[in-house]
Amino acid sequence: MPAAIYNKLGIQPGQKMLLEVQGDKIILSPKTTSYTELLAGSLKNVYGRTPEEVNDYIRKERETWGKTLS
Repeated sequence: MPAAIYNKLGIQPGQKMLLEVQGDKIILSPKTTSYTELLAGSLKNVYGRTPEEVNDYIRKERETWGKTLS
């Protein structure tokens, strides 16, 4: 595989790869080293884009803690 492809994908020498067959295609991708790395950033902006928005979300959630479900 050409070095430019390795560099573009951030593949390091000796890094393990995942091989997946989809129909008549082979998908080759770098193996994630940890679940933390895999999930990093997956919840970005879910609770707000700024610290103020996140704090507002938390405040609203806490207000519901004392309420009972009917």
